[in-house]
Amino acid sequence: MKPRFALIGAMAAGMAGILAAAPGVPGAQPAGAPQAAPGAPQTAAPGAPQTAAPGAPQTAAPGAPQTAAPGAPQTAAPDIGEERPLDAEAFPSEPSKQPTAAEWKAAPRVRLSRVGPAAAGCRAYRTREWLRIRCPELTISAISLLGGKTEGVAFWIDPPRGGSELPRGGEVMFPIRRGDRRVIQILTFGPGYDGPFTLLPAIVVQEHWLEGDPAPTVTAS
Repeated sequence: MKPRFALIGAMAAGMAGILAAAPGVPGAQPAGAPQAAPGAPQTAAPGAPQTAAPGAPQTAAPGAPQTAAPGAPQTAAPDIGEERPLDAEAFPSEPSKQPTAAEWKAAPRVRLSRVGPAAAGCRAYRTREWLRIRCPELTISAISLLGGKTEGVAFWIDPPRGGSELPRGGEVMFPIRRGDRRVIQILTFGPGYDGPFTLLPAIVVQEHWLEGDPAPTVTAS
């Protein structure tokens, strides 16, 4: 009797091994496949959904949209906001104080009446009746008011940057009020009789609002 029981046990064990290796059986392993040790990382079969372990870094599939993790630093978009017409908002009838830095930061871009090639890289901003024209990449040697009202006019030239000894970038600010007339000149460096640091005209800003005109005219060329 004992040999018969032993034979039946061997046959049962063999049948269980065949079923375990049969295709389509859940958890079936190909014959001779290596067995993962307890606690070893599991590798999903091709085409199976991937599930990352808690806390594991997430890697997006090629072409998938990228989503920044909460708290990750955000890259600011370039200043490409749509320009509004210079007179998109009505000018105040009474003079107002010079805008604060916070007001300028929130000021919308406006489109000047005319802009020449030399001023193509400049940007204009307006808040209330105040206008700010900034040329961030122009090498500026000097800014001067050639004529017109001086009230509220201010200039700024950025210090040198990027290892250069020449200042690059600057801006002009002034109020636009009915009856105003102004001409402002921005100068740069260039070759001339005084050598490579000769002061040369770069941009001329003209602003006027004549009586009877519905809106002011501001050009930069």
